[in-house]
Amino acid sequence: MFNTKIKKMFPIFSNKKHIYFDNAATTHKPQVVIDSISNFYSSCNANVYRGLHGLSEGATEQYERAREIVAKYINADADELIFTSGTTEGINFVADAWGLQNIKAGDEILITQVEHHANLLPWQRLAKKTGAKLRFIKLDVDSYKLLTDEENLITSKTKLVAVTQYSNVLGPVWDGKSNQLENLIEKARAVGAKILLDAAQSVPHKKIDVKKLNVDFLAFSAHKMCGPTGIGALYIKKELHDSVEPYQVGGSIIHDATFENYTLREAPYKFEAGTPPIAQAIGFGQAIEFINKNINFDELQKHEVELCSYAIDELEKIDVVKVLGNKEWMRARGHLVSFVINGVHAHDIASFLDTKDIAVRAGHHCAQPLANLLKVDSSVRFSFYMYNEKSEIETAVKVLKEAIVFLRGK
Repeated sequence: MFNTKIKKMFPIFSNKKHIYFDNAATTHKPQVVIDSISNFYSSCNANVYRGLHGLSEGATEQYERAREIVAKYINADADELIFTSGTTEGINFVADAWGLQNIKAGDEILITQVEHHANLLPWQRLAKKTGAKLRFIKLDVDSYKLLTDEENLITSKTKLVAVTQYSNVLGPVWDGKSNQLENLIEKARAVGAKILLDAAQSVPHKKIDVKKLNVDFLAFSAHKMCGPTGIGALYIKKELHDSVEPYQVGGSIIHDATFENYTLREAPYKFEAGTPPIAQAIGFGQAIEFINKNINFDELQKHEVELCSYAIDELEKIDVVKVLGNKEWMRARGHLVSFVINGVHAHDIASFLDTKDIAVRAGHHCAQPLANLLKVDSSVRFSFYMYNEKSEIETAVKVLKEAIVFLRGK
């Protein structure tokens, strides 16, 4: 299944013979997604909702069809799915539109020490604005496990738990065997706290059921799952629609407006002011349909963990390389491997690999506090997806060894 056949569906691989291990940053796009965007602009370009003419009605139909496809993918109702510019905007949306109305001085917001900046900075800012306290689930830097059993981690003061489902640096950080994340959600529910899940790194790789997870908010991005850049989705549980203010106000969201006041339409429309990313939404829907048609998630996970396990095995044969993360969990549920090299900066490694058409990520991966906690200023990351192959890892590791010899001078 995951071989040259699926790779041929992605035109970038026919135009450029390269090894692409930067899928956690963004994935490549299949031809059907590219065509869906081009076809919209070339055959039915129009604004949604505003026109009574056929083009507008056709655009509206395609846009709403995309919403239904994306919502169904996470087992949400269509009116619970808001299109955003991506995971970052989705989290900021919740911080501003819900947080400012519901978080007060003395309240507590609980996140983890492994968060991407997108799920850290909005809560830092909200805490400063409201006088709330930002608390952290600590990471054991030896086992790479989150310590959720600490006393008084969740209290009556906890109003929001906002956590990532999968780290973009370490991979799996929740103990799946003990249902650690699910138990945390249950404890938060018991004190009336709301739950936000950053699913940017999980939704492309596994089926998500928001009803089963019982979360209030869930944010993810299209471009990490074969879709266009500049669009993402935010799930807002239906029961919260009346307590969430629009993130922006303007055209399309109003039911009625006067010089003095306005009334809002029902969700999801009240949350999407202005002209939405119509073409991107259509491409997003097409990406989901591509995944639904071509991907079995059990087979995808098997493929990705085989790549992860092989990468870990080969990297650990290199004396100066240290793999970051819980290797047992990575071998069971991983799709990325981050590592540091003693005596060589990650940026230099990435640049060397690039000369051989091997694309990897190097840096703190927008998780600088985590990097500081791990006492690494930068790491290299291999991240895999459906079109990657074992032979690519063989090539990358061979070039990596050459890079180490060249850069270390021995």
